[in-house]
Amino acid sequence: MQGDCRGPRAATASIAPLLLALLLEGCGEAGPPLPPEESIVVPPGGEVVVYVEAARHTAGPILSSFTQQSGVEVRAVYRETIGAAFDAMLQKDAAAGKVDLLWAETPLSAMEMVEEGLAVPFRPVGARPVPSQYHDPQFRWVGFAVNPRIIMFNTDLVRREDAPRSLQDLVRAPWGGRAAVARIARGTPAFHAAALYSLWGAERAGAFFDRIRSNGNLIVEDDAAVRRAITSGKAAWGFLDLDEAIGAQRDAEPVHSFFPDRLAIGAIATPQAMVLLRGAPHPLQAKGLFAFLFSVDSAYQLSGNDRPLITLLPNVPKPDWVPNLGAINITVIDNAAVFAAYRAHLDAFQSWGAAGPGVRAARSPDP
Repeated sequence: MQGDCRGPRAATASIAPLLLALLLEGCGEAGPPLPPEESIVVPPGGEVVVYVEAARHTAGPILSSFTQQSGVEVRAVYRETIGAAFDAMLQKDAAAGKVDLLWAETPLSAMEMVEEGLAVPFRPVGARPVPSQYHDPQFRWVGFAVNPRIIMFNTDLVRREDAPRSLQDLVRAPWGGRAAVARIARGTPAFHAAALYSLWGAERAGAFFDRIRSNGNLIVEDDAAVRRAITSGKAAWGFLDLDEAIGAQRDAEPVHSFFPDRLAIGAIATPQAMVLLRGAPHPLQAKGLFAFLFSVDSAYQLSGNDRPLITLLPNVPKPDWVPNLGAINITVIDNAAVFAAYRAHLDAFQSWGAAGPGVRAARSPDP
């Protein structure tokens, strides 16, 4: 092949305009500029109103610490208190400018606020270390800790060396039909399911969930019920969030846990996130609480909880029983694709398992 007879300098000169054009074109497609990083000084006193999807045992100590340190009173509305009315109340109060923040259990509810035009960009300085997978590109929601989905099994029924290690074990011998799983209508089970739909496509993912339901696995309402089914022996194993599994082990229940598919797809790590809502009635206090979730104090408390989350901040001291995020094979996902899959198949997600548990409870494996 003939070389460029003009020499390296001439070739470089001809390439430079092309590179500049490509860079300018890329900038044009990059979307709006990022919001500036903000360092917030919280005014003394006042209040902040936050709707909380996270469990009270997770969020309560953090919100109390913020009040103790800032003097700002936190008015928290918990999903576990309000129940099914939570979403409608949040939408109504956010649209009316009566609520400051949403503490989202998953990006699904955070992206609902974005979709409704109720989320505004906010980029606290403390969120700088958060990987891009765990925040909105325009910082309309930002994750501060993750709760991976894992396998937990009953050690009275399952030998550790024989235990299931893969999501696929839900639908294949000898473990299919012996597990407990939560409904996928909302929360982390819904995020997990939507992630699989986005990764596998609707046909494969839909068939997978049909097989989970039809082969006798025990379908229960939520992760707490999954935990009870496994520890009681009604199920030999199941999928649930890391915080519930650690809670079970710390309560000396007869269980052990694994991260699934370590050499394959890996674990789905669901971020909990904060959303600053449009028209927040207490904007400085709201930004102060938002930023507090990205402080070392908050991260340390989240890790030290008996049902802990894994902080997204580096170098925060933690108990030995909380794993390092960097040591886990985490599934790479596109949050926008996950949200689109959830919205596209919402009816299927909400109806899956609605008729109650599987046709039979999981049985212990043959020796």
